[in-house]
Amino acid sequence: MHAESIDIRARMVRPRIGLLPTGHFYYWDQFPGLKEMGMSMYRKLRDHLEEIGDVLAPELVDTREKAVAAGEFFHEQDPDILLVFPFGYAPGMCVVPAVQGLDVPIRILNAHEDSSYDYAGADTATYLHHEGVCCIPEYAGALVSMGKTFRVRTGPFREKRLWNEVRDDCAGAAAARAFRSLKFGVIGETYTNMTDMPFDEHRLLRATGSLLIRPEVEEIEEAYRRVDATRLEEMYRELRALYDVNPTVTNDHLRESARLAVAYDEVIRRHDISAFGFYWWGEKESVTLLRSQATLAVSRLTALGRPGVTEGDVKTAMAMKILDLFGAGGMFVEFFAMDFDEEFLLMGHDGPGNIAMAKGRPKLQHLDVQHGKSGHGLGIDFEMQEGPATLLNLTQFDAGDTFKLIYTVGEIVPGPVLNIGNPNCRVRIGKPISEFMDAWCQQGPSHHVAVGYGDVSGSIESFAEAMGFRCVRV
Repeated sequence: MHAESIDIRARMVRPRIGLLPTGHFYYWDQFPGLKEMGMSMYRKLRDHLEEIGDVLAPELVDTREKAVAAGEFFHEQDPDILLVFPFGYAPGMCVVPAVQGLDVPIRILNAHEDSSYDYAGADTATYLHHEGVCCIPEYAGALVSMGKTFRVRTGPFREKRLWNEVRDDCAGAAAARAFRSLKFGVIGETYTNMTDMPFDEHRLLRATGSLLIRPEVEEIEEAYRRVDATRLEEMYRELRALYDVNPTVTNDHLRESARLAVAYDEVIRRHDISAFGFYWWGEKESVTLLRSQATLAVSRLTALGRPGVTEGDVKTAMAMKILDLFGAGGMFVEFFAMDFDEEFLLMGHDGPGNIAMAKGRPKLQHLDVQHGKSGHGLGIDFEMQEGPATLLNLTQFDAGDTFKLIYTVGEIVPGPVLNIGNPNCRVRIGKPISEFMDAWCQQGPSHHVAVGYGDVSGSIESFAEAMGFRCVRV
């Protein structure tokens, strides 16, 4: 792994987009050419969607019987999301049988190739070609009656906002498919007396069908002992090239970190763990070292799409993985300080960081003391890219049967930050700190947060809908 090869968008999942085109068979003989007008527009729609994902579509549904067949088609094809697109007016029963057995997010595309047309000069066929909006309320009413959640996406094909919304919808639904298949783990325990770190595995079981993977600390210890000289040298060179190394970091420090990086890589990949928390105090210095010197090992795995976090906080590691699936990165932070003069929150955390989110080369220094923890080791520091950012918390408080997502969208802003061997950044939220903190805390978060680049609010909402998670924007 080299700094220039790290791509935070590498784990984005290509969506499987179910597309239900609807029309009204009764019009075709009445108005020759109307169906082809619709099919021409439909081909343009598909061109747009195929830039986003793989399109799975039955033939045009213009009767109830074809809607039944479309339902069977979607059951076999297993899309992540369903987009419903009427050519013009089409009855609700062109939709109901097709969606009845589906349990995926639904979006009604109230969209058209034209943003306007010549009303005074139009004939009836032209009017009907533009009348898709007529059946949108009918479709919506039927979905409400069926207990189906949905959103209506409205706009002309030329409008970038429309496709951004659809892209986010599809990305969130595809990420949910990937998320259900992932394995999450904890090595060791949670940090003593933190009330928000314990994890209810039955929530994970209900959400994904799996329990936590729990490798023993001994597995790290044994993997550490059997690292061979060739693999150690390869990892040492990789880490040396990746970081800007402070003079406080000796070759012995870096080789120790390289040995641990090989060990962690072996254990995490052996269990195929996609996100994990780790922590232990350790009575023996050698066991403590396996954790205190693991910052580079876990940061490397995080950059490669297997986020790990200290203090045993698997929930925030899961939130980081969600952001990773959106191509937003995912960084482990907590609230460091409030600046009331410039109205921003200082956010960061000790230990592993997502070096794929570094602006420039991450820096290394040796830390004789790691605050609140035993042992010593290397500390990573780096600047973060300024611009829009999303804060995401995954909690089990006030979460129903599974989990709840709490998020907000702000901005990483430039300015001085701490230089203590931990990455941190200034985040400005679009409301006063006093209002934000009360609203955030009312939702039952944990004190750790995942931060990702960009505004991924649409993807978060779609992901939560697909997973059945409660979701609140603050």
